Amino acid sequence: MTIRTSKAVLALIPAALALLAPASFAQTPAHRPNFIQRHPTMTGIAAGVGTHHALKVAARNAKAHGQKLNFAERHPTMSGIGAGVFTHHEIKAHTAH
Repeated sequence: MTIRTSKAVLALIPAALALLAPASFAQTPAHRPNFIQRHPTMTGIAAGVGTHHALKVAARNAKAHGQKLNFAERHPTMSGIGAGVFTHHEIKAHTAH
């Protein structure tokens, strides 16, 4: 691709400068943590309760169809607690303080 007109060259100059300019000149808005980042305990509890309920339903359906239950389906409370603790940990570990 060759650029033949001087108007086309002049039109490319602002685009080239925008790509080459460092991002430090641009204003960055202050970071406001979202709801999940502001409430990691509540999010962990919700993840645990949701996991517990989903496993109870899955276990009931699997049992009704005569299937063998896996570890999580046999222990939904322990799995729910684990999911909640892991969710809380991941939010706290990956949120800038």
